[in-house]
Amino acid sequence: MNIKEHTTPDMLEKYSFLWSEVRLVIAALALFLGGVPPVLLVLKGVGLVATLLNLSWILSGVASVYLVYMWSKKGQTVFGGKQKYDLWAFWVMIVSGINLGVAGVLSQNIGMSISSNRVIFLVVGVLYLVSAYHLHRRFKANGERVF
Repeated sequence: MNIKEHTTPDMLEKYSFLWSEVRLVIAALALFLGGVPPVLLVLKGVGLVATLLNLSWILSGVASVYLVYMWSKKGQTVFGGKQKYDLWAFWVMIVSGINLGVAGVLSQNIGMSISSNRVIFLVVGVLYLVSAYHLHRRFKANGERVF
């Protein structure tokens, strides 16, 4: 396997987007569980899990910042245009990813500290799923290209 094939700007864009898509679904599940990362329910008590979870949050932030960088560099368009729902879903993905990145660095989830209301968790979780679905559908329709 040649690492250079996987580190081109196109592949980094694709991997960052796919990581962020999966993260939106997992984050929605965590919100439905009351803010508990699902992996902690499955592998509770395993010391390495907390470290890997923290690293995955930081990676989520890095992926989101990279996507913002590419969005800015490629004319501030998503899927070749500036459709309202594409941009809304994109920014839901970006803001939630940056929030997790900050949580990984500071050990403080700003979004969850704003409110711990289960109804708000439910609404935000649904927003994450709707955004993930919309982005995935548009990603496929655009030839698996984000910008």
